[in-house]
Amino acid sequence: MKFLLVAASGVFLFWPLVSPGQEPPLPAATEAPSPAPRVRPQLDIPDIPLTVEPSPLVPSPEIHSSSTGPKKTVPPLSELDAAFQKTPLGQAAEDYRLHVEWRQLQNRASLDPEVIASKAAVKTARTDLEKRELLRTYYRTYYARMQSLASAPDLKAYLERQKKAALDSLSQPRVHPEPTAAARSSR
Repeated sequence: MKFLLVAASGVFLFWPLVSPGQEPPLPAATEAPSPAPRVRPQLDIPDIPLTVEPSPLVPSPEIHSSSTGPKKTVPPLSELDAAFQKTPLGQAAEDYRLHVEWRQLQNRASLDPEVIASKAAVKTARTDLEKRELLRTYYRTYYARMQSLASAPDLKAYLERQKKAALDSLSQPRVHPEPTAAARSSR
């Protein structure tokens, strides 16, 4: 232990002698020869006089009226708005708005006593077929109530699509096939 203490104190005492506190000076800077000036090659491009003024980025009415070409018309603002609403972003926003209104209608329609009774009847079904029939009745009642609460035609169309999707989810064509319209007409 004493040996380690003596060795450590010796290192600290003799450290300034072994490594000086300053770094050696950098070598003197020598001047490098300056490069020769670059010479640009001469291009033989003739001057072309401009006889016609370039057209501006935004056409003005004077240019269209004085030009000999076909006259371009700007569509009215309502057509431009309609075109921009058909973009994917506008369609996504519209779908989201319809979905929110549909959820609000679901909350209101679920409190209707007739809807509550038809939903409770689904729980009394004994077979899968009976349950699917009672669910069809429930969805028709439920969406009829939402249709009566809706006022906008686009919302009513959205409700009709949702109703169709709900009723289509109940079909089981491989288990108990339901006759299609073509099969009914052939009978």
